[in-house]
Amino acid sequence: MVFQLILDLRDIILVNMNNNLKKGIVTISFDCEAKWGMADKDYDWLGLLDEKNVIESYKYILSVLEEFNIPSTFAFVGAMTESKNQFGKNIDLLMSNQSHEKWIKPILKKIEIEEGWFFPDILELFGKAGIHEIASHGYTHIPFTLMKREEAELELRMIKEWSMRQEIDCKTFIFPRNLRSYDDLLKSYGISLFRDCPKDFKNKILPSSVNSFIEELNIFKLSEIFIEESNKIPGGVFINWQNGKRRLIPTSISLIKYKNMLKHASKTNGVAHFWIHPHNFITSPSTKVLFENLCKDIAKQRDSGLINIFRQMDYLDIQ
Repeated sequence: MVFQLILDLRDIILVNMNNNLKKGIVTISFDCEAKWGMADKDYDWLGLLDEKNVIESYKYILSVLEEFNIPSTFAFVGAMTESKNQFGKNIDLLMSNQSHEKWIKPILKKIEIEEGWFFPDILELFGKAGIHEIASHGYTHIPFTLMKREEAELELRMIKEWSMRQEIDCKTFIFPRNLRSYDDLLKSYGISLFRDCPKDFKNKILPSSVNSFIEELNIFKLSEIFIEESNKIPGGVFINWQNGKRRLIPTSISLIKYKNMLKHASKTNGVAHFWIHPHNFITSPSTKVLFENLCKDIAKQRDSGLINIFRQMDYLDIQ
């Protein structure tokens, strides 16, 4: 009885904090990076990220979103969407500072012998309708925490020039690897909002893989608060990539967690944000079942009038 009163009081407080939102909000965002996201890694599944598989993963995602009429945010690594020749024009500038040089050097060797780096036609999949938002996930995917301030400004300048070449009005940002730094610089380069770091379970004693496993088992996860006049969009949760230890988590458990977030968002006018990498569907096809069921639940909540679906850029409308 006392516990229930505490929960009810908590939800009343959350409703008041979100009192300018007429409904709960749900957002799905995608960290679009192909091999750029693993430039400094050597996973055994990287060979699966070839041109055919990557393109098919995007076509799959777009077909599911179309089926359930869910507009979403796709945050791209800029270099990934360009040709190797176009990227080559920027190499000297990128290699002019220590952090970018260290990040780019191994990439230069790999792009000569591997697929999975350049997809100059991928943005054409999104058409001209503008249903989905194209955002930025960096130009080279170098984590901002690895750079000095002037190096971060170079990366942001490259993002700005990329968006102009692609004729994209890039308004929002997702930090590579969710490692946030220098966010005060974003507005100077036309970026108004960024996805905040997820508030996941963390225990410094435990390995990151164990922490992420425990986080996924938290079926009592709540929606979050969007603070108006803030440039931070709630970080939300990673849609369980059923790979490695994560394969042990039943789809049913993940769906209970996500349904509770949706229910809490509709009850308190909160924000439920879900994100994933498109390449996760290549390396673990079973993740498709989870994604499709999540989209089905989101569409059901929307059609019942309980939530609104926002792209990241749509949060600008309630600031």
